[in-house]
Amino acid sequence: MYDGEYLGTRVAIKKLYFVDDDFMQKYIEREMDTLTGLSHPNIVQLIGLCIETDDMYIVTEFVSGGDLRSKLKETTLAIDWMTRLSIGRDIALAMNYLHSKNIMHRDLKSHNLLVAEGWKIKVCDFGLARSAPNDSDRNLMTIVGTNEWMAPEVAMGENYALSADVFSYGMVLFEIITREKPPQRKLKDMYAFVSDDYKSQCSPDMPPELWKLLIDCTAHTPQDRPTFKDVVKRLLQMMKDFTPAAGSATSASTSAPSLKEEPKETKVGTKEGENGKTKKGKEEKPKKKKKKSSKDGEKKEKDGEGEKKKRRKKVKEGEEGKEKKTKKKKVKEGEEGKEKKTKKKKVKEAST
Repeated sequence: MYDGEYLGTRVAIKKLYFVDDDFMQKYIEREMDTLTGLSHPNIVQLIGLCIETDDMYIVTEFVSGGDLRSKLKETTLAIDWMTRLSIGRDIALAMNYLHSKNIMHRDLKSHNLLVAEGWKIKVCDFGLARSAPNDSDRNLMTIVGTNEWMAPEVAMGENYALSADVFSYGMVLFEIITREKPPQRKLKDMYAFVSDDYKSQCSPDMPPELWKLLIDCTAHTPQDRPTFKDVVKRLLQMMKDFTPAAGSATSASTSAPSLKEEPKETKVGTKEGENGKTKKGKEEKPKKKKKKSSKDGEKKEKDGEGEKKKRRKKVKEGEEGKEKKTKKKKVKEGEEGKEKKTKKKKVKEAST
């Protein structure tokens, strides 16, 4: 697979080789025929075919995130349950579209599911796709697919139809839930998936309805499996009813984790912290002022009133003191005046 450009648009280029093998020739023709007639947001879009000398190239839209299997294997990448539900929904929407056109994928697995930005899933690799058989040509169907994802009836060489894709989808759900590759099933069990043997691998905060959907999709009898139309309905209901378990990683946030690389932290400001930032570039939070209690306010208010009263009292006392001094002065001056008059009178009388 190559990364290229076509008319200014980034594209993916898949190289195929001309060979004499009839199977490979059919593989190339089927992928081209299938992709040519498909248009769905969850299916990789065909752009064109290029033939050069002995090589052939299929040009499709470019999907940046790689395949789902690689993402699930990244142990450092956290994927919450709402994101996992949306992954399952996208795959089911694409498969429901295919089945509505009577097309079987026949090799549905995590390696053939590409992850676009925002965890949007796109189904790819239609080399084994074909029209679903009618009752007359079911016995002409060949054994194709990948063992771990293959439906029991396909592995046993029996007749199969659209429901074989549903079983493969159930194995993809197993990958989404456990983040592990599906187990090797045994011939002695007729390649049945024994769900009770693997439920212990599930996280305790897993939505129980998701495991129930897996069990229904991997039913051993094809007629007991739901259609993709039903699968879509059930997943949409799960997403609507979803509530993160208390204390789980999902409870903090149900948004899809970003597939973009996060920018590295840059240091801003001096050691003292220019522009209100610390050495590590984080903004310093202003210190909160302690709230004054109502009691302290009342106390201060009372103290203030007391001070005012004291000042008024002092002023009043000062005024009264001045008034008393003035009266005493006047009395004294009056007495002295009388005394002088008396002396003058005595002097006058004596002279006469």
